[in-house]
Amino acid sequence: MLAYLAIFACTLAGYGGAPPWVIAATAIALAAISYSEHAPQYERGRALGLLDGVNAVLLRSLLNGVAAAAVAFGGGCALKWL
Repeated sequence: MLAYLAIFACTLAGYGGAPPWVIAATAIALAAISYSEHAPQYERGRALGLLDGVNAVLLRSLLNGVAAAAVAFGGGCALKWL
């Protein structure tokens, strides 16, 4: 639910004309939410020596957050002009 709120806030920021750095803040928030939900699995993977895999998953989570935030921000900007 918190992730949806972050995406909705990014959409409203795009609609309100906020600067584009809101995308980065939203992406970091989404990655932090994802990490907090899956922290035990990440720690178990690190304990098993799967550090490269865990780091790859965390990077992909951040990139997914950037994509979601950029689309939400762009959607808010598009709604402003319609």
